[in-house]
Amino acid sequence: MYDIAIIGLGATGVSLISQLQDEIYSSNLIKPKIAVINPSNNFSTGNAFGDADKIHKVNTPPNLLSVSYNETNSFKYWLKRESSSEDNYPARIQFSIFLSQLYHSIKSSDVLDITEFYSTVINLEKDNNKFIITDDRNNTIYSKTVIMCLGAKVTENFPQLSTIKGFIHHFKEYSDTYNKILIAGSSLTAIDAFRYVNSKGNNDVNLFSRNGYLPTCLTRSNQYIPIFLTWQNIIYTSKKSGDIFNTFVDLLRKELHHLKIKGEFNQAINFLHKNNHKDYFSFLLQRAKEANLPFQDVLVSTRPYMHKIWNIMNLSQKNKFIKNFGSIWASWRHPIPQIVFSELHEALINKNLKFHKLLSEPIYHENKFVIQTQNGRICANIFWDATGGKNNITLMKDKLLTSLREKNLIEPHPCGGININTSTFECIVKNKTVDGLYNLGPLNKGCLFSTNAFWFNTQCANILAKNLIRILSFTKNKELA
Repeated sequence: MYDIAIIGLGATGVSLISQLQDEIYSSNLIKPKIAVINPSNNFSTGNAFGDADKIHKVNTPPNLLSVSYNETNSFKYWLKRESSSEDNYPARIQFSIFLSQLYHSIKSSDVLDITEFYSTVINLEKDNNKFIITDDRNNTIYSKTVIMCLGAKVTENFPQLSTIKGFIHHFKEYSDTYNKILIAGSSLTAIDAFRYVNSKGNNDVNLFSRNGYLPTCLTRSNQYIPIFLTWQNIIYTSKKSGDIFNTFVDLLRKELHHLKIKGEFNQAINFLHKNNHKDYFSFLLQRAKEANLPFQDVLVSTRPYMHKIWNIMNLSQKNKFIKNFGSIWASWRHPIPQIVFSELHEALINKNLKFHKLLSEPIYHENKFVIQTQNGRICANIFWDATGGKNNITLMKDKLLTSLREKNLIEPHPCGGININTSTFECIVKNKTVDGLYNLGPLNKGCLFSTNAFWFNTQCANILAKNLIRILSFTKNKELA
């Protein structure tokens, strides 16, 4: 019987293991028995970082890629030591190597009693005070507590096309024998897709999205200090009005109005409305180099508290936020590094890359994938879905998630992902927590909002590690008594 079973050992799983070690060591407790279960191909690296091409970069600086709260600059120092590099946006493969080395260092430190299972969990059952885990290698694992760190799960955004030859999700499915390509999406996943095919010499790439928004560029540094949209103003105003959603929107609009002349948002949007993508990229890139993107600074300033606002909102307000601000928030709050932005700009100038706003659903006609856009009808032999799909667990083709839903151990959250207790990360079904079953990572987005940021998942892992060790310590003492 294991004390803890961790299903999924990517970046979030390694962060949890690291912080469990810290808590056990500092509390001087007897090492717990921990089972970690993950396929061998991405064990201790995960899909987000381990399953990447060498060209793919992180869009988060090393100081925000901390795995442990006790060593906030561990990756930054590792990077400098291993490669003499101070690259603010290194390759994802480098971070995956760091994760793997850190995990093996933790395992060899002997603070935790870790047993590894190189497999995929396909079934999970709860039997009184224990969980029964079954994997695809016919192992049966018993554990008092289970933490799922499953990462992001892909769903089909275009089910009507997904079975057709030439439809792909991943860079390993791409063949450089193809020339013209359609890429669905405009976020980091789609940019990664473009950079990969561009590195293979493809010179006719068409990115499209339903909203028509383009990527934004990371500024050199954040200089502007918000006047209206501050945490204290939000607390004060929402307490008086009793409406957190409208308070946040009103303060954001006041900030935008204040920045009407010197801010970048209005001018950039005007370029988009005129379909002037080259000037959009030139304008934002130059302002980024000058550290003169005050609207981006405003959005970055919400990083420490946006998940708190999300937690206060009721379900109606959350859905309203997603409907009215979801797309633009994703585009403007999650910019890409200047070097990547420059690549896109150069490709636009050379006419190797084009962006489009989708006007109707893509179709397959006369052996071609076809999209109807503001720029006319575009056909191609390859269709790459780089949208990431929907965050709806009922649409995810995953044996474990299906099994958990059927057994009423998890339920979907109305805003996406798994429904959890936002304080403890325990799964919730029909307003009751499933004692001992936890979830960390992107599948908590509907409840926690900020789970696409690794620093936030590390913060959650830190809270959970402290709680788990407190519970474990209490249980052990009770048994000894």
